[in-house]
Amino acid sequence: MAISPTDFTHLMLPLFEGIFEDPLWETFLERLMLRTGAQRVRLMVRNSAAPSQTPLIRRVASRLEPSNLAEAEITALAALPYATLRPNRVYALEELRDFDNASARATQDKALQTARIGDARLIRVAGRGDLHAWLLLLHERSSFGAADSALLTALAPAIATAMATLASIGEVRLRAEAAETTLAMLGIGQAVLDRDGHMLVADSLAQSHLPLPYASAAQHGSGIPAMAQACSALAEASLDQRVAVKIDERGVGNVLLRPVKRKIGSLPHPAVAVGSFRLSQREAPVGSALVIAQTLGLSLRESALAEAMSRGRSIIEAGTQLRLTPETARNYSKRIYAKTGTSGQADLVRLVLTGLAPLA
Repeated sequence: MAISPTDFTHLMLPLFEGIFEDPLWETFLERLMLRTGAQRVRLMVRNSAAPSQTPLIRRVASRLEPSNLAEAEITALAALPYATLRPNRVYALEELRDFDNASARATQDKALQTARIGDARLIRVAGRGDLHAWLLLLHERSSFGAADSALLTALAPAIATAMATLASIGEVRLRAEAAETTLAMLGIGQAVLDRDGHMLVADSLAQSHLPLPYASAAQHGSGIPAMAQACSALAEASLDQRVAVKIDERGVGNVLLRPVKRKIGSLPHPAVAVGSFRLSQREAPVGSALVIAQTLGLSLRESALAEAMSRGRSIIEAGTQLRLTPETARNYSKRIYAKTGTSGQADLVRLVLTGLAPLA
């Protein structure tokens, strides 16, 4: 069955637009329910072909009032062998009932009756990698026919593509969140700018510390002439330059601009530069000392002294903070230097600050 123009408009477009909906695919499921006459439509996405695994996504659309059958549906579906469904083939409910084992069939029938499932169409769609989706049309009476099965078959490739797109977007967002969180631990904020010095995207630190306007007309700001001038110059430059711009705003001081590639993959974009700045901040002492102990092989007391010294305190000052006598602090420092292979306090501070402690 080919997708009709109406189905393309009412089902296919919401399928892909639904990637950005919250909750996911709400419009697509509601329209599929109306299109097939189903009372309920259930979509489950897992990172494995095993249906016993907790779904990454579980979405349900229902016309039943009240719709309080979620647990009963899960129990009923668990009694069916839909783990063995071949990908991209539509199954009717009768194909999944156990006619070889009367006891098993009785269990299935009871669970289906409790969940008010008298008819169903099921399809498993294999997406990218280990991603799998189960799409189910459910009704308490015999309702579905060949046209409904054909529609699910025709939708399967689009569902696989939508899942792959969702997974790709999720990976990008996960990498961005991980990178932003790590940079924030170091007090580093970043914004991507166009040639006029407008923000195209920015992390949370940049949004709160850089008084730059977004490119969107819905957001405004006074902007910084020096930043706009530097971005414009980078747009025209043929060399991989670095430009430091002093802005003295909200504790930022200087922003380092570096040019970006004109394309990311095959996608053109208006970005010209990445602006990075670093706030004067340090990690929590307790967490930092624990990381120092774990990575440099120091005792907790030794690592606490090393951590205090990394903040610019002398050995005696760091020892006093930790209630150590000057002699004990000096003995600790000698053991620290010996264990870490450093030649003195400056070398130790370098080792600490270039290690994992600032990320604690």
